[in-house]
Amino acid sequence: MKLSKHNIKTFLLSANQKIEENADFISDKLYKGDEMDFITYPPNCGFTEEENRSLEKLKNDPNLKSALRKILADNSAGVLFDLFNIIDGTSEPDESFGKWTEICFVDKTDELAEDLDFFHDELYDKYWDWRKIRPKKGWKLDNYDG
Repeated sequence: MKLSKHNIKTFLLSANQKIEENADFISDKLYKGDEMDFITYPPNCGFTEEENRSLEKLKNDPNLKSALRKILADNSAGVLFDLFNIIDGTSEPDESFGKWTEICFVDKTDELAEDLDFFHDELYDKYWDWRKIRPKKGWKLDNYDG
């Protein structure tokens, strides 16, 4: 069984909707100077006092809001595009991450539904595994000092 055309269309339209909604949500929060305590990635991601002061400078600038919306949307779309290339088999994940035998999307059936794992449940937990193996860059996304 393969993924149906209607599921492909609905999934990709939903992906584009989420890209736009999230970019707009975050740029709007920055524009208004709202608290950024909704940030969930990575787990325990909090801004330092210095970062919060810098974010305050973004407040009430409509041109910056527009530019940030575009940057955030491009980043989200780029990540999805790269992941879809892995799923499509036109690129592969870094071999040092582990064994890879390729995957594909298929329409869900009752038989498949019983044994499915949920990617959304694993994403945030896997951040800590990623943090352990990522190259040392002199910066990090989280506030963990360990």
